[in-house]
Amino acid sequence: MASHGMIQATSNPGISLQLSAIKPLTGNNFEEWFESFNVHMTLQNLDLALRVDELSKPTDVSSADERSFYERWEHSNRSCLMVMKYTMDKSIKECMPKTERAKDFLEYVKANYTKVDKAEMATHLKLLTTIVYDGVSGVKDHIIRLRYYFNKANEMKVELGKKFLKWLILESLPVSFDAVKLTYNALKEEWTLEELMSIVVQHEVSLKKNETHSLALVTDQVSNMKKKPPRKNFGGFKQFKRKGNSNQGTSNAFVSSNAAKSEKFKGKCNFCHKIDHK
Repeated sequence: MASHGMIQATSNPGISLQLSAIKPLTGNNFEEWFESFNVHMTLQNLDLALRVDELSKPTDVSSADERSFYERWEHSNRSCLMVMKYTMDKSIKECMPKTERAKDFLEYVKANYTKVDKAEMATHLKLLTTIVYDGVSGVKDHIIRLRYYFNKANEMKVELGKKFLKWLILESLPVSFDAVKLTYNALKEEWTLEELMSIVVQHEVSLKKNETHSLALVTDQVSNMKKKPPRKNFGGFKQFKRKGNSNQGTSNAFVSSNAAKSEKFKGKCNFCHKIDHK
């Protein structure tokens, strides 16, 4: 039945053209093959068997909707098997197990032909464990990047738990997030990744609000200092700025004072009895 369906598919030029968009599986290009295969089956609305496990066969008491849904699943399962085998290299096809479920068939292909690039895996692990938050890009984007490296590492068969990811996220944050770290470690219940992201993002918003408020206070203080009037002299005395040499001014004042005293004095000296000086 499958062979008859494939003959019909390949005899139709339109279907053959659509299938040609799927990159053939050669053994070292599983990711590219699966992406093109999955897109094709989804656009053709034939991916039901890849998303839903096999259903129980309808019975005499099954409803019309149940019978219709099972027929859709069966058609999808058959189509997926046919397309996967059709887009494989002959040497790979001959090594495939005999199975009637497209989902199991795909899992076998994925397990045996997923390429693990050790250099790429090492790069993702290094970025995952060494990257720290720079305080510029936004903590949400920072966490999304860490989750991306975490998922890529797991795709390469590196088994990392979600608790480890949450620990990495908190460790990558600066000291301004210590309050969040203390709260997380003190609580008995475990936060989900979504809850952790939400709490960390809210904490960063609070930090930025406090920084803005502090900056506004400093700006107001500087502005008020500029607006203050100059200091007034205490006691109402005027201050005069002396010009020239201050010592010379003092000397001239002393001479003038003595001259004035000499001019004002009229009489004899009490000691020598001479006139015009004391």
